[in-house]
Amino acid sequence: MEVIENIKLVELKPKINSKYHFGEGSLEHSGYIFHSNSLFSAIFNNYVKLYGKNDKNLEELKNIKISSLFLKIDGNNEDIYLIPKPEHPYFYILKENIKGITPKDVKKIQFFSVKAYIDYLNGKIKWEGENLKEIINNQTINKKIVISKDEIDEIKKVFNITENSLKDVKIKLISSILEQKVAIDRIKNISLQIDNRGQLYTVEFIKLHKNVGYYFLIDYNSDDEEFINKLEASIRLIADEGLGGERSSGAGFFESVKISELNNDFKNLFKMSDNLGYKTTLGIAIPNKNNYDKIIYYKFMEFGGYIYSPYSFSYPKKRVLALTEGSIVKSDFKGCVLDNIAPENFKCHNVYLHGKPILIPFKGDYNDSKV
Repeated sequence: MEVIENIKLVELKPKINSKYHFGEGSLEHSGYIFHSNSLFSAIFNNYVKLYGKNDKNLEELKNIKISSLFLKIDGNNEDIYLIPKPEHPYFYILKENIKGITPKDVKKIQFFSVKAYIDYLNGKIKWEGENLKEIINNQTINKKIVISKDEIDEIKKVFNITENSLKDVKIKLISSILEQKVAIDRIKNISLQIDNRGQLYTVEFIKLHKNVGYYFLIDYNSDDEEFINKLEASIRLIADEGLGGERSSGAGFFESVKISELNNDFKNLFKMSDNLGYKTTLGIAIPNKNNYDKIIYYKFMEFGGYIYSPYSFSYPKKRVLALTEGSIVKSDFKGCVLDNIAPENFKCHNVYLHGKPILIPFKGDYNDSKV
């Protein structure tokens, strides 16, 4: 079981008209999730900026566990936190013919609210028959996000929805904008030319609805008060340093970063680990050599990109395959941190790939309770 006291909830409130670019190498597409490995890198870089690369507590950073950055909806009475749909076949396959429901309806779902996920673990949400039809018709936002029945009225109030069913309601949680830019030679500080014209490229940014923000979970995995204070200062610095790409264009910044104890829903979720032998990952997971047999269901993603460092620019990272958010693992799965994914000619400092995610309980066909 996770030590709940060591896990904190970090909420990031976007500035008015803030825009974000979260990509894995492509400027033309921005994801909605900022992966935990990139989040760790941002915190690590902030730590080095504040305390230097020779700080005595720096190595402790590798012991933290962290989730990816997910969406949250600011409610009138209670906020709604989204987590990824588990990568279990149960949530992808339509096992029977259900009138009005297609296999695409099932596959399109990407997220659960924390309350809805607890309902699933408690057996209140069943992925079959009329129960599934009710979920897709009345408990799903934008055909992608499953919420609890208890959250339906809250969603309707926040987004001024008058329709009885959520099925055909389009809620614009996120909007996408494309901007054209001119490529600049960083060394000569001149625009790159093609046929005597500036070389254009397109960048996708995302903007959030005024009632939508971000959050992540972090397990300090330490009782060292000095280290925790430094870590929290590094987290709060995210507001000014930003996250993601195109920060020189004003993207990626936040009005505030709030660190608090887990709310009751998250506390209840982690407490359920006592009774369930499997977990789902809330961040990028890299198994160590002894953990391969502890991976049950998974999706791979390749990570690479360029090193972001206060000491140097434009060095590519080594490319690495890792398990994505929502992968299913045994409860004793231990992720790891790859110590150096920098190219051999990069000598400034080690570059880490963090693969120790926050894990939450999962109920499935590898437990006593069948799905």
